[in-house]
Amino acid sequence: GRHAFWAVGRTVKVQKVDTRPQPLEVTAQETLTKDRVGIRVTLTAFTKVIDPEKAALASADVSNTIYRLVQFAIREAVATRTLDEILAARDTIDREVRAFVTERASALGVEIGEIGVKDVILPGDVRELLNKVVDAERTAKANLIRRQEETAATRSLLNTARLMEDNPLLLRLKELEALEKLVEKVGRIDLHTGGSGAGGFDALLQNLYRLRDQADGKMPESKPQ
Repeated sequence: GRHAFWAVGRTVKVQKVDTRPQPLEVTAQETLTKDRVGIRVTLTAFTKVIDPEKAALASADVSNTIYRLVQFAIREAVATRTLDEILAARDTIDREVRAFVTERASALGVEIGEIGVKDVILPGDVRELLNKVVDAERTAKANLIRRQEETAATRSLLNTARLMEDNPLLLRLKELEALEKLVEKVGRIDLHTGGSGAGGFDALLQNLYRLRDQADGKMPESKPQ
């Protein structure tokens, strides 16, 4: 029978593209901050190919291209900030890096999901210096709290002293209270009174009863003659 033969003249290749979300771990090279401190920033980004044809035609290795874009964005964010600003503004850096990468990744058929800074790696000497600063701040705060407590205690003592100055009865009660605490700590105590009055514990008890009655607003009972 009759037959025909032909050659296409080109090779057909099949390239598989994973369209599932993919995590991308990025470690930036050492970069100088605005105040000349060398640091490294690690970051995690989530990417997803939404246009496989565009991704295949735009780059031979889309993941590597996105990786380089993120690295470049990190360097830009670090170089325009001081170390203190970087440590205090991670959320701002996340947003800047994401905006930078999203704009360029769309031309590659890639969608950028969440991007977040994981770690800011400091040189050993800078880390040691920051630890000393933190310790100094904690010590200063502890000293401030202690001074506030001492001031409050002094103010309380001053108020008590004023009350005792205006109320001799309160002063006497405080003296007896101190005596009571002293008796608890010693095994023996001798009391003596001068003059012709009664002495010893009898006099002490009489004073205690009299002060108690005065504090309660009672009149002392008169002794029968």
